[in-house]
Amino acid sequence: MLEATNEADDQYSVESTLMPWSRRSLLSLAILLTASSAFATPGVDELVVQLKGGNDFRVRVSAALQLGKSLTGDAVAPLAAALDDPHASVRAAAAAALKNLGDQDALEVLKAHRADKSEAVRAQVASAIASLDEERTTGQKTKVLVKIGIMKNESGVKSKKFESELADSSRRKLSQLPGVRVLAGDGTAKPGKVPMVMVTGNISELKASREGRSIVYSASVEYVLHTMPEQSIAAKVSGRASATASEQEAGDASKVAELRRSVLEAAIASALRRAPPALLAAARL
Repeated sequence: MLEATNEADDQYSVESTLMPWSRRSLLSLAILLTASSAFATPGVDELVVQLKGGNDFRVRVSAALQLGKSLTGDAVAPLAAALDDPHASVRAAAAAALKNLGDQDALEVLKAHRADKSEAVRAQVASAIASLDEERTTGQKTKVLVKIGIMKNESGVKSKKFESELADSSRRKLSQLPGVRVLAGDGTAKPGKVPMVMVTGNISELKASREGRSIVYSASVEYVLHTMPEQSIAAKVSGRASATASEQEAGDASKVAELRRSVLEAAIASALRRAPPALLAAARL
């Protein structure tokens, strides 16, 4: 039996809490790119020049991805042109960037590239088309941009995979919330009309305890929502879930691993069900 409970506690802070920035590597389209806040992001015009004339395809890929984060309509036309770039990685990056921009003007040109010779490009184009089609059909407008911040595992269970699972599941579930767009990659974007909120997370509990002849697996997660660009704490939401297993099931390593994943996923869902009003509060809407 899997049980989940919401434990949300919206907290508003008058003090600015600066969260440490860290170097993160973005594995995208089979290319490893490294971004650091120590270097200024090029302007849109410079990125367009790099996208059109960069001799190294990696320069063009980087320019395309950064244009996708610029959230400006001026990036649509050069990205659309990059869908015909001779290198598949650049074409895929352009499709991913157009998806992130969310501009309906890109829909027709994306549809014209559905038969790209590269399977990876076709997948990126299909994903972008599906996202833009859904937005057009539902008429849903982006109200809040979400930057995924640091995800920690402080449960005492030593495993980096839980941090990855927390980050991946959080990104997926936040993306499903109405009016929310989760920024790709390192989440950098130029200031615009749509407010941005940074979400950091922590697995505070991931344990097993005995209750009679059964073993109870439980997980607790907490998210902190930060205003941007100040990065002050605006709200917190938390969730908890548990699952019961027999002694026989608890002796099966594969079943235990699946139970831990299940309760963690349920705890994340429990917390993020209360996220929408907290996101709007953090975005000052």
